[in-house]
Amino acid sequence: MLRSLVLIMAIIGIGVGGYLFLRNKSEAQSAGLPGTPIQAPPSPVGKCVNLGNALEAPNEGDWGYKIRNSDLQMIRELGFDTVRVPIKWSAHTDLRAPYKIDDRLFQRVDTVIQQALAAGLKVIIDVHHYDEMNESPQAHWPRLRAIWEQISLRYADMPDAVIFEFLNEPHTNIKVNDINAINDELLSLVRASNPDRWVIIGGVQWGALESLMKITPPNDPRVMTTFHYYEPFEFTHQGAPWAWKKVPLGQTWGTSDERRAVARDMANAARWRDQTGLPMLMGEFGVYVEVDPLQRAQWSEYVRKASELVGIGWCYWDWATALGMYDLESESLRPGMAPALLGQ
Repeated sequence: MLRSLVLIMAIIGIGVGGYLFLRNKSEAQSAGLPGTPIQAPPSPVGKCVNLGNALEAPNEGDWGYKIRNSDLQMIRELGFDTVRVPIKWSAHTDLRAPYKIDDRLFQRVDTVIQQALAAGLKVIIDVHHYDEMNESPQAHWPRLRAIWEQISLRYADMPDAVIFEFLNEPHTNIKVNDINAINDELLSLVRASNPDRWVIIGGVQWGALESLMKITPPNDPRVMTTFHYYEPFEFTHQGAPWAWKKVPLGQTWGTSDERRAVARDMANAARWRDQTGLPMLMGEFGVYVEVDPLQRAQWSEYVRKASELVGIGWCYWDWATALGMYDLESESLRPGMAPALLGQ
């Protein structure tokens, strides 16, 4: 029955701008769908948005955005169930043992967590932009461990709605064996004070899906795996001045092959997810704000639906900055993004 339902959804789902989600049976089958019934538990994170470029900056506000209670209220009213809060703890942590975190940062994170919970949102807090850890993992491992020891103790009594994510987008000198060891050791540390808290772990290579599928996940039922998805990069990051690959504006997306590639990636992710028995989160996906609004919405909706079709939770990047769905200047939602992500 579930197999038939998935096939029907794959054939008839309609996207924005008249786009069919998966246009026909052959497209669904060539993408690897329908699949077998989902073997892993559902993701505790369903519809999420990243509060990017706020606390992940060296200081909140440096990159043009500070998290506001009004934003959290609106995010919940729109229909999101979770916010991901990227945090640059390393900018506010002593360089020498015992590597104390500045209490002013903790107090600010406390406030964001409390406001999000009061709005009815789950909260993911991560370690973001720890650049030195990526460059010199062995040298910075004691500091990362101390950061998580302090975080885990401070929030041990928080409700299940507070979720930990160990390390955003490991790259450069952190390899698969390194991240396996980091994930295992940090999980042991956190479990001493948070035996049942949901924890998110990822792979290397900037959170790429293919790298996630190379790790060895721990045997822990309260662990989620995560990957980030910006494919094709030439479309999602066209015109972005910070992107490692400079691509001019004007790129388009939406051919049958491009849609099929997305669906195939999600099907492959779901197969690996089912092998692990752990729920999965697409922790970031998004398109630069200068891209044509209709194209942004079409890509975002298609990726969102493709992940939902195979039971993968998602978290859009981001709320109000470079890939944002909200425009801070006009204090309004950007065209097409709420319907694309939330069906409104």
